[in-house]
Amino acid sequence: MIGNGYGLSAFGVQLVAPGAEIAWPAELGGTLHSPIAWLLVAMIVGHVVMALWHHFVRRDDILRRML
Repeated sequence: MIGNGYGLSAFGVQLVAPGAEIAWPAELGGTLHSPIAWLLVAMIVGHVVMALWHHFVRRDDILRRML
């Protein structure tokens, strides 16, 4: 929103004033947003799978200690 010149407001309070449009941050953010989101999903799924593996296969108390 800021890179497109709209500014930023939250709950009616103007936090960043509208300004000129900047082409590269919006383009870079759009390019990186999807791969970073998928990387985050993969890391969360991997963490859950490894916690369950420790609980059911190795039968150690890692999962209980995390909870």
